[in-house]
Amino acid sequence: MADFVELLVSHPGVYIGPQTEPEPRPGSSPGVARIEVTPLPGGSGVMLAYEVLRGDGVGHHEHAVLARAGHHHVLVTSHSHADVTTVLHESEPGYFTPDEDDAPFPMAIRVEVPEAGHLVYSWSYGWDKEPLKVRDIGDVRLIS
Repeated sequence: MADFVELLVSHPGVYIGPQTEPEPRPGSSPGVARIEVTPLPGGSGVMLAYEVLRGDGVGHHEHAVLARAGHHHVLVTSHSHADVTTVLHESEPGYFTPDEDDAPFPMAIRVEVPEAGHLVYSWSYGWDKEPLKVRDIGDVRLIS
C-alpha cells in the first residue's frame, strides 16, 4: 500500500469535515475544518492550506508543507497562533514534533490517511505550562 504522503499526492483537492476537541474548552463552539491539498512539484509531498471555521469566525489558519525528505517525512508549518514557522520531524509514522526549543510552545501534529480521500489532522499543544495533549482534530474527506 502507498504511504500516507503518496495517498495525499494522488488525491488532491478540498477536504471538509468536523473540527472537534476531545475535551471542549468552556465557551468553545463546534467548528468545520477545510484543508486544501495541493501536490508539490515532482510529487515529493503536498501543501496543506488548513482553516477552522467557527460561528465566531476563523479559529485557525495554517499553511503547511508535508514532504518526503530522504527516508522520512518532514512537516513545516506556519499558523495563526505564532509569528514563527516551525519545522517538525517525523518521530514515529505520521507523528511530527519539533526539535527542542524550536517551537513557540509545546506542540506536535499527527497526520493520518486511513484511506484515500480521508485525512485526519490532529494538533497537540500545551498553553501556559499545560501538558502537551491532543486538543484539536480535523477529520476531513475529499469533496472536490
